[in-house]
Amino acid sequence: MMNRLSVVDFIYVNSIAFSSILEIGDSKKITPVSTALAVQREVPLFFTNEGNFSAYSIFSQELPKVTITENMNMNICNQNPIIKVNSIKVTGLSSSSVMQVGSTEIINAEARLKHIRKLLPKRHRTHTSNET
Repeated sequence: MMNRLSVVDFIYVNSIAFSSILEIGDSKKITPVSTALAVQREVPLFFTNEGNFSAYSIFSQELPKVTITENMNMNICNQNPIIKVNSIKVTGLSSSSVMQVGSTEIINAEARLKHIRKLLPKRHRTHTSNET
């Protein structure tokens, strides 16, 4: 990896959250990891014993790996040792995302989310209708 100078005149990022990274410059390895449980209920009732990641297999399953089987040759010629950016505007980075001006040899980003909806049985739901 060739080290270059990264120059950014202006950067505006409104929001960075949940293991996201804003990197100006070079890095060897970036590994952001984010896990979350999102529970949505019709009735806002929550229990103190909720939130055990080990209860859900999505958080312990091995992620599939991409295997490259073709031979690949690559030549890189950076004629200018400076990465120059005038202006960047980012609305938001979330859940293990990476925004970088520079070079990284390895990025392993992981975000796992279990979304749970707890709805009342149909007979208990209140209906709002415009019918007369």
